Amino acid sequence: MVALALLGLALAVLTDSVRTGLASASRSAALEPPLAVAEAKLAAVGITEPLSLGTITGEEKSGMRWRVAVEDFHDDSFDSPSGDTPGVPRLYRVRVTVSWLQGGASRSLSLDSLRLETPHRP
Repeated sequence: MVALALLGLALAVLTDSVRTGLASASRSAALEPPLAVAEAKLAAVGITEPLSLGTITGEEKSGMRWRVAVEDFHDDSFDSPSGDTPGVPRLYRVRVTVSWLQGGASRSLSLDSLRLETPHRP
């Protein structure tokens, strides 16, 4: 009788662990498409999209909305020449935010990166 009670308790714990694992896998899988969009948008800045100050927005066919913001980066804790100094490239902060609806709730994720201005060649 005691063995049966222990077996029942062990099965309850095991069932809860499996349920938690499946829920985590489901949440992780739901992040893959927005993460792919964010990574692609971030990779394009300075390559196929201009590295210029400002914000651009758009929407994917799937309904995910994205926003790419480029701003000057300044690190006050580091004494360095300004980007306006001749011969010194500027450093930009690029933030990509993707937002979407999941289960009726609004979700979003953001990726940040620093990009160095490429020199202009005549």
